[in-house]
Amino acid sequence: MNLANQLTLLRMGMALAMFAALMQAGAGFHEAAFLLFALAMATDWVDGYVARRFHTVSAFGKVADPVADKILVVGALIGLIRAHIGVPLWGVFLIIARELLMGGLRVLASAHGKVHAAQPWGKWSMGVQSGCVLAMLGLLMIEEHPSALSLPIPPLCYWLTIVCVAAAWSSAYSYYRQSQKMLEKSWE
Repeated sequence: MNLANQLTLLRMGMALAMFAALMQAGAGFHEAAFLLFALAMATDWVDGYVARRFHTVSAFGKVADPVADKILVVGALIGLIRAHIGVPLWGVFLIIARELLMGGLRVLASAHGKVHAAQPWGKWSMGVQSGCVLAMLGLLMIEEHPSALSLPIPPLCYWLTIVCVAAAWSSAYSYYRQSQKMLEKSWE
């Protein structure tokens, strides 16, 4: 297994650890979740760089990389719902629904002999979602240390979730447009 794929698997492991930390009560666990999320985001950039730089892009990496990204983001959002800081359940549902639809589209593409790798719009969407989630994790830490800052945390988290939903569904539309002919053929 090449280094890029090992980093992708490491990101999946960090996502699980981050989720476990968010499920715990206490600021120390939530600070660990923030750190794990930030490190996992860094591995996302590094594994892509390594794969391109050393020409080790693989079919596994094309599939596993976006899966690792989604485990990270969705796991954090579910944990943030539990933290009661203003992340709306309906927003997380829409993001999960989008991911399930995209997974189905990838399976359909694979049935047609294609591997749907991440596209620039999808990478942009993932970057926006990751940045928003990292900000929400930061807001959770601020809420647990109220003497630090006084911010309207629930409304900020609500709007950051809306940005995540908009980014997710705008990239879904881009993938749909790219796959429209394949979908139409599969409907016949």
